[in-house]
Amino acid sequence: MKTVLIQEEPFDGSASTELALGCFTIGTLFFILFLTLTDNSFILIIGFVFIVLAALLNIIMLANLLHHFYILPKQRKYIVLRISILLSNIPVAFLYYIIADSFKLL
Repeated sequence: MKTVLIQEEPFDGSASTELALGCFTIGTLFFILFLTLTDNSFILIIGFVFIVLAALLNIIMLANLLHHFYILPKQRKYIVLRISILLSNIPVAFLYYIIADSFKLL
């Protein structure tokens, strides 16, 4: 019986970085609009819909990255970096929430 080694194909995780940067940019735009507009109820509704859709897309991308992390052991460092970039939006969103909540009280 002969063992055949299959060479791993290179994994391009640029889509996860683009998704993270896109969500960060759009989320920051909504945050700035929330802080600058006097009637921000419409921004809250659109922002909530955006957060739900962005969370869904980010969860799907995270599942994809975790799948590739499992099947491509030689590229785990690269994939962990992409996962870290993707998850870096969570503390930013939490910070925006804290600022918006304190802004609402003023």
